Amino acid sequence: MEDFVARRTKTAESKIAQAEAQAVADVRAAAANAAVTAASTILSQSVKGSVADDLVGKGIAEVRSKLN
Repeated sequence: MEDFVARRTKTAESKIAQAEAQAVADVRAAAANAAVTAASTILSQSVKGSVADDLVGKGIAEVRSKLN
């Protein structure tokens, strides 16, 4: 009986740890998405002309380098 309780406790603790890790990952992803959305909104409203073109070019180059 003690072994059964120990195994169940260990299983429960493992599931809790996995849920905590997933929650942290979810919060980080949501924060990153919010930051990207905010930056995109600010830049699209305030940056115009050649500066905007340069930023888009650099962004595309960065995405390409990360995908390769």
